[in-house]
Amino acid sequence: MLNRKFADLRHAKDLDPRVLSYDAAGFPQAVVGIGPHAERKTKGGVLLAEPGFTWAMFLFPTRWYAVVSVYDQGGRFVAHHVDICRPPEDTDGMLSFLDLKLDLLIGGDGKACWLDQEDYEDEVTAGTIPPAWQKSVSDTVAQLDRELAAGAFPPDLVQRFRPNLGVRS
Repeated sequence: MLNRKFADLRHAKDLDPRVLSYDAAGFPQAVVGIGPHAERKTKGGVLLAEPGFTWAMFLFPTRWYAVVSVYDQGGRFVAHHVDICRPPEDTDGMLSFLDLKLDLLIGGDGKACWLDQEDYEDEVTAGTIPPAWQKSVSDTVAQLDRELAAGAFPPDLVQRFRPNLGVRS
């Protein structure tokens, strides 16, 4: 089943999210601290969340992907987690997107790998991802693969961002 993800991580209670900043018109739109009661989260063999981590969420108005940049407790870059998704929209006063299950993980070493292809295919088979969306997903995957090969992904504004750990209370 497809799920909606929110910039403030309200959908991920297990991360004990703490919004550090939110600006729907900015980049990143949200910076969220992973709270002290968070569960550890790994994906593709990379630790993406534990207490003290920071996530910066970049949502692009017309793109079929969202980028979450992950930083450890010391503000060191860990990885970019890219959700293939419907373009973002405002839902209940917060930017959100419909996650289409297919993910790209770019580790701190720059190595990229696609994850959850089976989950995506299961959704296609179940009919929850219509043919028009499948075409957009296919086009997006091809575009991201080209940009990765050219060293042009993630976008520069994503790569330059570093969290301001001084905003924590």
